[in-house]
Amino acid sequence: MTSASIVGIGQTEFSTNSGRSELRLALEAILAAVADAGLSARDIDGFVRYTWDNNSEAMLTSSLGLPNVRYYGEVEHGGVNCCGAVAQAADAIVAGRASCVVVYRALNARSGTRYGRADRYFTSTGGDTVVSGREPPGDIYGAPFGLLVPTQFHAFYARRYAHEYGLSDEQLTELLGSIAVSQREYANRNPRALLHDRELTMEQYRASRMISEPLRMYDACLETDGAMAMVLVRTERGAAFAKPGVEVLAGNQHIRRHSLPMLLYNDDLHVCSPPEVAADLYGRAGVSAKDVDVAMIYDATTSLVPMGLEAFGLVEPGGSHAFFTSGQNRLDGRLPVNTHGGLLSEGYFHGLNTIAEAARQLRGDSHNQRKDARVALVTVRGASSLILGRA
Repeated sequence: MTSASIVGIGQTEFSTNSGRSELRLALEAILAAVADAGLSARDIDGFVRYTWDNNSEAMLTSSLGLPNVRYYGEVEHGGVNCCGAVAQAADAIVAGRASCVVVYRALNARSGTRYGRADRYFTSTGGDTVVSGREPPGDIYGAPFGLLVPTQFHAFYARRYAHEYGLSDEQLTELLGSIAVSQREYANRNPRALLHDRELTMEQYRASRMISEPLRMYDACLETDGAMAMVLVRTERGAAFAKPGVEVLAGNQHIRRHSLPMLLYNDDLHVCSPPEVAADLYGRAGVSAKDVDVAMIYDATTSLVPMGLEAFGLVEPGGSHAFFTSGQNRLDGRLPVNTHGGLLSEGYFHGLNTIAEAARQLRGDSHNQRKDARVALVTVRGASSLILGRA
């Protein structure tokens, strides 16, 4: 049966000020990805992009001088659908619509303004502050009440999680702090990470300022400049390349009731997706939760990590405090999680770097390598997910 595999990964450096246009960043990452795959730019005949990217497929086709782009597509939103972008690229290859598809993301989110965010557009009218822009996270249901950035929404998730599972304020701090500190330790061993040279202790975590209670500064991800790209081809082609291919075993997308895309009005804010989402993904991939060797959970804030692990059966419901505080997420633990440092410490890249780390684990070149990793799960609170396997 035909399937698709990731055979090339490319990226620029992650920084707080790239000094280049987003178009140039995208081109650098794409050329690095095709070189990593042992291909040339002229082999590209397909693109998949985020809707929240300033570089169109037409811009890239012209800039790269591509002779025949047969497929191009896009997925809505940003990081919430990063796995959907890779799944769409894989589907296009399996369907014969294209033979070499690039998924890309380019951002000057730290030095510039991230596409899709409204919180940086402030004007004053008659003494009132007016926020405008393309689409604030809460749209008309949250923005008028001051919910303008994801951390404010995620604070509700964390508080509801603690309430449902009976965690005290101290236990919630221990859980979230353990995630932030352990992911920083991974980043300290990852030279690509924006914060690879900055250590973080639990004492520093506790002393950091509160952003949106109970979330502190180190619970939130990093706005980052840079670009990333991945190259996908048919799995059987990947066997001829120098580096192992990483097969897309299954991918899915899911929209819950009251998604805007942020969740706020559901009764079960502590649950990121219903059980059928994980069951569908595992079933189509032909694996179970017990087969997963590494997990990459989209961590725009620390509060999303326990929710993702529990929704996909990797940790029992309410069991994340014990899992993280006992170090089971470390390389020598039961299940390494976010071994690149995550969006918290490597850089916020709308999740494409999270997928890249899963691929690196399976092809054996992560800076925090899990020995003999064969199956990886990537999920963005169930809204989009992937299971990848060593080809």
